[in-house]
Amino acid sequence: MSPAHRSPKPLPNEIPTDGSASITSLRPCSDQPDQLTVRVNGCLMGRISYTTKAKHRLATDDPWTEELSDALHTELTRSRAYLSAARILGNRAKSAFELKQSLRRKGNDPEAIDWAINRLLELGLLNDVAYAEMAARSIIRSKPAGRRFIEAKLSAKGIDRQIIAETLDEQLDGADPYADALKLAERYSRSLTRTLEPEVRRRRLAGRLARRGFDFDVVRKVIEAIEVQIETQIESQIESENE
Repeated sequence: MSPAHRSPKPLPNEIPTDGSASITSLRPCSDQPDQLTVRVNGCLMGRISYTTKAKHRLATDDPWTEELSDALHTELTRSRAYLSAARILGNRAKSAFELKQSLRRKGNDPEAIDWAINRLLELGLLNDVAYAEMAARSIIRSKPAGRRFIEAKLSAKGIDRQIIAETLDEQLDGADPYADALKLAERYSRSLTRTLEPEVRRRRLAGRLARRGFDFDVVRKVIEAIEVQIETQIESQIESENE
């Protein structure tokens, strides 16, 4: 059978616990010498300690029963959630909220998810303060934005409001919202045709600036400045044509 038509591997919770399945592998972990990976019918169930193996006298070919599944449930589900979280964070930084959502979508046990999140926080491998700072800097570098816009972006990532406030106080310290909005408006205005009615042009610019989170007073002043620039350019062009 070609790779494209292989049947998907069963998930751990799909493995029968009536004794018809059996442990097919108890392999030492190279990254955690005190742990072993457990496979049942070839499906990776998670990791357990050598102490657990000895306690239950586990060996390959042992039947996978409901009693054994229940006894190892917490250890296996926690290890699966933790390893899944580590892989996710290895590909892309996330907030604790985003990571929890990703783990839920992968079908991890709710208690195991909470345990994995708390463990990563304890180890400093998950840090919403550092993540908020990085995300705010990324937004600011990509395109000028007002405080409200950045607040909304960080809030959507589940960052605590206090962390957002402290992060933006630091990241926007010394920032000039008017200068940032003007820079953005000048960029936007180049894409607007000069044949537009002034009111239409102002409305479009105002809408774009508002969507980037700039306050009303800043938007109003910037629109006025842009209109002066456009009028000056038009007058200069007319003068050049009449010479």
